[in-house]
Amino acid sequence: MARASERLDIAALYRRYGDMVYGRCLSMLRNEADAVEATQEVFLKAHRHADGFKGNAKASTWLYRIATNQCLNVIRTRKRHPEDPVEDVAQHVPLASAPVGDSIVQSLALRQLVERLLEGWDERTQQCVVYHFMDGMTQDEVGALLGISGAAVRKRLAKFRKTSLERFPDWVAWER
Repeated sequence: MARASERLDIAALYRRYGDMVYGRCLSMLRNEADAVEATQEVFLKAHRHADGFKGNAKASTWLYRIATNQCLNVIRTRKRHPEDPVEDVAQHVPLASAPVGDSIVQSLALRQLVERLLEGWDERTQQCVVYHFMDGMTQDEVGALLGISGAAVRKRLAKFRKTSLERFPDWVAWER
């Protein structure tokens, strides 16, 4: 019987889903170079762990999950080893108050805000937050993707929101 990595044509997966994975990485990391690197790492991991793909889910769902986890790892690494000496550009500064024409500042502010919001949360809660708030998935869809109940997702999101409101009470997006 052929090995899983031989059954999965990674090159074909890349041709079909490469743009989707890159878009996912770019939306989470807000940096083109990091997104390209993360995309490459996603497909390397897919190749290395092809035996983890059982065919129960669509290949796109499997790759999407690998991409999300890869990006969360990059965000955690950034936090432990900051590269940018300009810290806290977005500290308690709502994105709405950033200059309209200054997309670089907005992008940096959003990236730092996401990193700060996710800081200290377990991986499962981080996944729930990203899938629900960034991707617009319903709580039941998130639960199905992660293999937990919709109620568990609701509980994690409620705790995340409550704690984030306490940490960032002035951030205007909570009012939306």
